[in-house]
Amino acid sequence: MKRLLLPILLILSVSPVFSQNEVAFGSGEGVNGEVFALAVQPDGKVVIGGAFSAVNGIPRQNLARLNADGSVDTSFIPQAVEGPNGPVLALLLLSDGSVIAGGNFSYAGNLVRSDLVKFRADGSADAGFGAQEGGVATNGSVAALASMPDGSILVGGNFNTFYGRPRRGIAKLGADGSVVEGPQASSLLNGSVAAMGASPAGGAFVAGRFTNPSQNARNILRLPR
Repeated sequence: MKRLLLPILLILSVSPVFSQNEVAFGSGEGVNGEVFALAVQPDGKVVIGGAFSAVNGIPRQNLARLNADGSVDTSFIPQAVEGPNGPVLALLLLSDGSVIAGGNFSYAGNLVRSDLVKFRADGSADAGFGAQEGGVATNGSVAALASMPDGSILVGGNFNTFYGRPRRGIAKLGADGSVVEGPQASSLLNGSVAAMGASPAGGAFVAGRFTNPSQNARNILRLPR
């Protein structure tokens, strides 16, 4: 019996600590819909995107930022500024604290923005990002985002054009949101992209539901740098 005493005391002393921490974060009403994407800031705040209209009882349209304790950061996209009017499926946090949201929407931050929008760190929409073609980015939806070492942005989803340029499932953007050349694999992509990430060795990995004859790839491929 003496041998069992110490383990039992350890369990009793440690377990309540984890329970208290779990309850402390987001212990309010929570999100009244689905959350499809999140991005964690260096300061501990968390940006979430999905299909919802309120977080902890506070109105928030498909996009919100939480403080480190799980409470809603009311300074980010205040009530006077509307969030995306459709689901947010992907988030990309940039080094300056701004965040790019992709999904299936037509209006965000009081701007016409189809499927892609950029919010500054203070929650205001960046009107200069993605203003091409009247703010209509795709003819489908955006489901994945990745930041490349050169500062460019990869966008993946279910689309055939991006800002009026032929792009099938993958587009590469400059820092201002304009389409730049590459990646060439997108011209032969047959299907949609659901996830992507930059490779430390250069280039990027792309996954989803597609085929790519040029690389004999099915559902996952690596893009050259």
